[in-house]
Amino acid sequence: MNESPELAYDPIEPSASSVITELNRVLGQALDQIACEERLDLAYEVMETVRFEHSHISWLDRLRNTSGQIEIRIPHTQLPVVQAEVSHLANPFLILSSSRYQYFVNSDYVTSVLELSVRAIESINPEESNWLNNVWFHEISDRRALGTWYLNGNQSINGYCLRTGFDAIDIDSNGEIFTLPMKAIIAGRIAEFGSAS
Repeated sequence: MNESPELAYDPIEPSASSVITELNRVLGQALDQIACEERLDLAYEVMETVRFEHSHISWLDRLRNTSGQIEIRIPHTQLPVVQAEVSHLANPFLILSSSRYQYFVNSDYVTSVLELSVRAIESINPEESNWLNNVWFHEISDRRALGTWYLNGNQSINGYCLRTGFDAIDIDSNGEIFTLPMKAIIAGRIAEFGSAS
């Protein structure tokens, strides 16, 4: 009679349960690595989205969110720096105020701004430029405010704003009427009420 040989335990060959345990451990590590890679991909995607959004934010939108006194540099030797608080933006013009003066700065001529906010507030009002022409300049001309107008080509004119138009203003300087195209004005400095110019 043939007896079946007994199955002998081989100590070198691992048991089925230890193989399954090791397989679960390896699969767990692989799943953790995949999850980590997915998180890295998502973080990279978010970072690229933020970069894209930041690259489309205007410095004027950042200026709208900047509070307190700022320093703006412009290319005019008689007024290279304006230090004041922003009171209104009507692209391309900025209206700034200090204790003594109101400033009108053409943003197309701004060479640098110190300490802009990193956050932005977008303009939602398409009528901003109308406010500048219809209110601010009219108020300046109504009160016959004496101002200094800094022009392209390092020129300046002292005088009173008489009239405003959509593309130019008229300045009375010692009885002579100068018409200044808006695009030629780098900045203007107007004495505040009760201030000497």
